[in-house]
Amino acid sequence: MSTLQVHSIIIYPIKSLGGVSLSKSSVEPPGLQYDRRFMLVDPTNKFITQRTQPELTRFQLHAKTGGFEVTDQRTQSVKFLDFNPPLGSTEEVQIWDDRVMAQEVLDDWSVWFSEKIGQEVRLFQLSTIFSRVIDPAFQTEKSKISSFADSLPILLCSEASFNHMDSLVDQPLDWRRFRPNIIVSNQTAFEEDTWQEISIGSSVKLFGAKACARCQLINVDPNNGNADSTVLKALSQTRKFENKVYFGQQFVPISLGEIKVDDLITVHKLKDAIF
Repeated sequence: MSTLQVHSIIIYPIKSLGGVSLSKSSVEPPGLQYDRRFMLVDPTNKFITQRTQPELTRFQLHAKTGGFEVTDQRTQSVKFLDFNPPLGSTEEVQIWDDRVMAQEVLDDWSVWFSEKIGQEVRLFQLSTIFSRVIDPAFQTEKSKISSFADSLPILLCSEASFNHMDSLVDQPLDWRRFRPNIIVSNQTAFEEDTWQEISIGSSVKLFGAKACARCQLINVDPNNGNADSTVLKALSQTRKFENKVYFGQQFVPISLGEIKVDDLITVHKLKDAIF
């Protein structure tokens, strides 16, 4: 096996908006610190994403002292989101089949997003009191909860897998379509499918819980929000199993701590891949 290292670390503070690349991050029970702790919902309190609203790519985030700067690239309007913003009512919000208690973010965030998007939306923060519990089959002693991620806390993909996908499409493939948290430097495409237990650096250990099923979101160009079927169609030619298309592996923390770009990765246990 080739030497494995952390190539990139990315978080998405507001679900389905722009990602933030980091040199290091803390691994917490619900995933990387600040990852997908906020989420936009419609008037029925159901989550919205690029799957149905690809124009959300217009909102980019940058890490600043104490929080994140959110920029609407269409209007160049900028608003600062504090790590711990003022919060309002606690309400039930829906993400897929889960119903989770969350708190609305004040400081006119819901108004700001509604005006920019042109429809009524509200911004919520995941409650620190009411957790989003994950499937017991994927729980570990240190992690039984997730963020507003689609499913499990951390998504890991490999550089070699992206390179393989790049060879299947006619134009350079932007990895941001796949919204990974950790990208690994390696030489063998899709070897992450077989990782049942890995460690990163000296303190963090992760459980490779399940492969990540993909949807039409990977067809959305993160630069402009344009969507076509090219990428998902190409992926389905080699990565389709039981009517689902897979790319990347979802992980759950076994032990907590800090990870950094260039950290060495050690594979402790392997499993059979679905392909």
